[in-house]
Amino acid sequence: MIQYDSSLLPLSQDELNGLESFLVSGKTPEECMSSLEMIDGYMTALVIGPELVPQFRWIQYMLDPENTKEQIFDTPEEEAEITALLLRHASAIADQFEENPEEFLPLYEMFGYGEPEEREIAIEEWALGFILGMELSHEAWQPLFAEENTAMLAGPLFILGRISDDYETMSQQERDDITAMLDESIIGIHAFWQQAAEEEGE
Repeated sequence: MIQYDSSLLPLSQDELNGLESFLVSGKTPEECMSSLEMIDGYMTALVIGPELVPQFRWIQYMLDPENTKEQIFDTPEEEAEITALLLRHASAIADQFEENPEEFLPLYEMFGYGEPEEREIAIEEWALGFILGMELSHEAWQPLFAEENTAMLAGPLFILGRISDDYETMSQQERDDITAMLDESIIGIHAFWQQAAEEEGE
C-alpha cells in the first residue's frame, strides 16, 4: 500500500513521455526502473500490497535501488515535479482498484507496439516491476505464497518476467495464454489482500 490522493488527475500522454524521458536520462543510475511499463507494474504491487511503504522509500528504490548517487535531481523544483508525476500515476492505479478492480488493465494494454517483440519486452518489464514491488516488502508478501492455490496467482508474473526458465520452453500459444491470465492474476492478488485486511479488522 501507498498513500495516494484520489483527487489527482491521471497523467496525460505528454506527461508520461516526460516522466519516461527523465527515467532514461543520464541523471538516473543504470539500475533505475527506466520504462513506464516497469514503474506501472512496480506501483501496482505497491498499491495492492499488504504493507504501507513510505513515499521516500519506494521512490528511492525505484530511481536508485543501489543508492549509488548522492543527488539525482538538479533542483528542488525538478524533484517536486517528478515526485508529483509519480504520485499522480500511483493515485490513478489506486483509484482503479478502489472503484472497479475487475476492469484493471496494466499499462502495456493501453499502448500500441510496432512489433510483437516490443510488446513481449513491455510485458516482461511490467512483470519485473511488479516483482520488484513485492520484493520491497518481501516479508509482508509471504502469506500469499503460504498456500498453493494463492501462490499460483503469482505464477504468470514469474514466467512473463522470465524469473523462471518456463518462458523459453513454451510455445507461442502457451505464452499468449499466460499473458492473457496476467490481468486476472493481479485482480486475484488484490482480492487476496483485501480479504486479508478485512479478516484482520474483524
